[in-house]
Amino acid sequence: MTVITQQVVPEVSREKLDRILGHQFRDPALLEAALTHPSSTDPSQADVRRRYQRLEFLGDAVWGLYVSDALVSQYPTASEGELTRHRAALVSAAALADMAEAHGLSSLLVLSKGEELTGGRQKIRVLSNTFEAVIGAIYLDGGATRLRRLAWEACLRSVGGQRSPLDPKTTLQQLTQSLQRMTPRYRLIRRSGAPHAPTFEVEVKIGGSPIARGKGGSRQEAEREAARKALTTLPGA
Repeated sequence: MTVITQQVVPEVSREKLDRILGHQFRDPALLEAALTHPSSTDPSQADVRRRYQRLEFLGDAVWGLYVSDALVSQYPTASEGELTRHRAALVSAAALADMAEAHGLSSLLVLSKGEELTGGRQKIRVLSNTFEAVIGAIYLDGGATRLRRLAWEACLRSVGGQRSPLDPKTTLQQLTQSLQRMTPRYRLIRRSGAPHAPTFEVEVKIGGSPIARGKGGSRQEAEREAARKALTTLPGA
């Protein structure tokens, strides 16, 4: 007798699927496989379950690699033990589930009706496994550069919950030097307003190309604002 599993398939807009974790898929089938939880498949769909599990397996290894690379680059004097502890925190199931939730993966999952009714969209195990599967799918889809930046951002935000966010200018410089071997350059566009309350507008360039502009009450403030905007539009992200 064939067992038919009832699925809960969320209604997802095309816009929401266009960029998952900041990556636009060229092969939508990879994304579909990564978001189809094994609980939603029946015995006749062993190939679907197997594909999800293989993506999860790959994503686990890929994420660990990129996190390790980011930690080694950001902490050149850290011991192996320190790096291992930081990596363990960033690849833990809880950390991966938080990443999945933060990037809206929970609402995109295809689950069985039973898994849905028991709160599957909030389970750490389900969310962490799905995050790994999506990481694997992005890697196969040619999104290695995006994954490297995701790992860098995760490390910069918090290493074991012990590190405070860096100045956006520092973050931008580390990212561009790591990903593109380039250093951001800032140029004052204009200064306006009264002498006692000036407004500065600054442009940031990477490799000679203008990326973003920022305004502030001082040149440094304007540069930080430009860096913050550039971090959201960095080429290759």
